[in-house]
Amino acid sequence: MDIAKAQQALQEARIPGWLLYSFQGSNVLALEALGLQGRMLSRRFAYLIPAQGEPVLIVHAIEKSSFPNLPGQWVVFSSWEQFAHALQTHVAPLGRIAMEYHPGGGIPYLSRIDAGTLELLRGMGLEVISSAEILLQFQTWAPADLAAHKRAAQGIRAALEHALGFVRARLDQPPSEREVQAEISKVFEARGLVFDHPPMVAYGPNAANPHHTVGESRLERGQVMLIDLWCKEPEGPYADVTWMAGWEVSDRVQEAWMVVQEARDTALEVCRQSLAQGRRPRGYELDRAARQVIEKAGMGAHILHRTGHHLGYSATHGNGTHLDDLETHDTRPLIPGLGFTIEPGVYPGPFGIRSEINVFLHESGPEVTTGLQTEIERL
Repeated sequence: MDIAKAQQALQEARIPGWLLYSFQGSNVLALEALGLQGRMLSRRFAYLIPAQGEPVLIVHAIEKSSFPNLPGQWVVFSSWEQFAHALQTHVAPLGRIAMEYHPGGGIPYLSRIDAGTLELLRGMGLEVISSAEILLQFQTWAPADLAAHKRAAQGIRAALEHALGFVRARLDQPPSEREVQAEISKVFEARGLVFDHPPMVAYGPNAANPHHTVGESRLERGQVMLIDLWCKEPEGPYADVTWMAGWEVSDRVQEAWMVVQEARDTALEVCRQSLAQGRRPRGYELDRAARQVIEKAGMGAHILHRTGHHLGYSATHGNGTHLDDLETHDTRPLIPGLGFTIEPGVYPGPFGIRSEINVFLHESGPEVTTGLQTEIERL
C-alpha cells in the first residue's frame, strides 16, 4: 500500500480518513489494496489511513503475525469492547471517513461493508462515504502490467486463430463446443497463461445466452459461433475478447452485427472525444452512448447486459469503473491507467451477437490493445 498516494488522494478529495475494514475476507477490495490476499484472516481488522499523520492498524491479538509490516501504529485487541474502544479512540475523532460502501448498494462491487458495522460507526457520530474514487488510484496499471496484458492479448489472438482453423478444417464433421474450448485452453496453457474459467464457445441459439455453459452442440450451416475467451499471466491483469464467426449466416445476423459494431465504436469515440476536451468520461456515459445506437436500430429489447467492465487481476471482471448505466448507474470516472472492455451485444435469438475490445487509458487517450473485428469471420 502506497500510503503517500492514499493520503494525497484523501487530501484532494477533502476526506479526513479512509478505513479499510474486513472480516474473513468480506472486503476483497481492502485485501487487494493492502496486499493481504491469500492470508489466513479469521478475525476482523481495520486499517485507518488519515489524510495526514500516521496510519493505525486495529488487529486481533492472535493474528498479529498474519499481517505484513504495515506502516503506522498497531492497536491490538482481543475483546469486542476493546475493538469498539479502538474505533472510538482512533477513528471517531475524524468525523468523516471513506469505506468500501456505496449508497443504496448502487454499485455492488463497492458494497463490501456489512450494515451492522456501518451502524456501529454511525453510532459513534461518523459520517461514512464511499471510497470509490480513492480506490481507482489503486486499480490502475503500471507499465509492466500493460505489457503483461498485451502479452495475454497476443495469446488470445493466437488461440482465436487456432480455434477458427480447427473449425474450418472440420466443417464436414463440425467439432463440438467443448472440443473447440479444449483447443483454446491448450494454446493458453502452452503459453503459460492462466484463467479462472475455461473460454465460452456458443453455436447458434446458444449464442443468445451471454453466459452459456459449453456443451456438445455442433455447428450447423447458417449458425453463428460466438467465442468469449480471457486469460492472463500469473501476476498480470486480464485480457478478455469476444469474437464472432459464422457459417453462411443470414442478412438478419449481418444487420445485427453492424449495429453492435457501430455501438462499440461509438462508445470508444465518445471516450476519445471526452478526453480530448479535457474531461474524464464516466462509466455510465459510455454505456448510454453504445445503447442509444442499439435502441435507435430497434434492437434495444435485446440488450441483456452493460457495455463493458473493468479488467482486474484476480478476475476478468475487476472492481474498477464499469461501462454501465443498465445493471448499475456507475458514476465513477475512467481515469488514466485503467484497463477496461467495450463489449455491447444483442441477443434476439436464435442467435446472439457481441463484439468485445480491450482499452487502456493513457493520459493522451484510449489505446485499443486487442483486435478490432470489422466483420463476422467466415467459416
